[in-house]
Amino acid sequence: MKRIKIIFILIPLLFNKAFGQQDPMFSQYWVNAQIINPAQAGADGKAYLNVTGRYQWVNVKGAPKTHSISWNTMTNKKIGLGASYVLDRVGPSTTHNLNFDFAYYLRLNDNWNITAGVRVTALVNQLNFVDFYTVKPGDPLFSQNENSGVRPNGGFGFLISSKKLYFGYSQPRVVKYSFGSGATANNTNIVSHQFAYAGLNQRINADLQFRPSILFKTVENAPLQFDFNTAFEIKEKLILGLSYRTGDGIGAMVGLLNMANLDFYYCYDYPLSAISQISKQTHQITLNLALTKDVRRVNSPRYFN
Repeated sequence: MKRIKIIFILIPLLFNKAFGQQDPMFSQYWVNAQIINPAQAGADGKAYLNVTGRYQWVNVKGAPKTHSISWNTMTNKKIGLGASYVLDRVGPSTTHNLNFDFAYYLRLNDNWNITAGVRVTALVNQLNFVDFYTVKPGDPLFSQNENSGVRPNGGFGFLISSKKLYFGYSQPRVVKYSFGSGATANNTNIVSHQFAYAGLNQRINADLQFRPSILFKTVENAPLQFDFNTAFEIKEKLILGLSYRTGDGIGAMVGLLNMANLDFYYCYDYPLSAISQISKQTHQITLNLALTKDVRRVNSPRYFN
C-alpha cells in the first residue's frame, strides 16, 4: 500500500515538472543569474566561470537533477558576452540546453544603468519511455523513446540597476514547439517561461550587507511562482541566507567568498509539499571562479553576485 501511495504522489509531481516547467529550478537564483537572463552577462564587470549542481528530492528515483556551467565577461564598458550549458534530468526527460548571450550596457544617468540582452539557444529534449515498467505490455504510450533533435531558439532580457537596486525581466526561450509521434505528441510541448525579479544591496555598516530579493516565474499550464530570498554578507567573506518558494518549500544557504579567486555556495531546501513524505532533502552547490587578475569584489552598479 505504501508503494502505491508513493507512485501516486510522484506521477503528478514529476510529470508536471517535466512538461509544465521545463526550465530548471535553482535556489537563490542570483548565484547564477545568467542562466535565466542574458542581460546578466558581464554584470559584475569581470570574467567569471560558474558551475552549479542541484539535486532535488534526494533518494527519490527519477527526481530532478540539474547541472549548469556558464561563463561571462565584459569586453569593454558597454558589451558583455556569455555562454552556458544546462543539463536537466527529471523522470523520463533529459534536456540539453546550450546558450550564447550578448548584453549591451547603457548608462542612463549618474545613478542608473540599463542593459539589454539577447540569447541564441540550441536545445535537445529526450524522453526515455522504453525503460518504464507498465501494467499493460505494449502500451503505445511507452513503446518508444522520443528525441526532439536540435531545436534552435532565442530569448531576451533586460536589467535596470543602480548602486543599491536592480530590476530584471527575461524570457530565455521565446519559441514554443512540440515533438513526438502518435499518442505521445500531446505530452511533449516545449513552452516559454518568463522571469521578473528585483533586489536590494544595502550596506548596514563596514562589515555587513543586507541583500533581499524576489523572483516571479510564470509558465503556461503552471501556477505563478514566487521566490523570496534574503541574505547577509559579513566582512565580504561569509554569506548566510534564507529562502521561501511558493508551492515548494523553504531553504537555507551558506557561502564562502573571496577565497583567492573562488566563491562557494551551498543551499539546502526542505519541501513543504507532498513530496516531503518520502524525501526531505534538496542540495545545491555552486562554485564561482573569477578569471580576472583583480579577484577582489567591489561594490559597483553591476554588483549582483
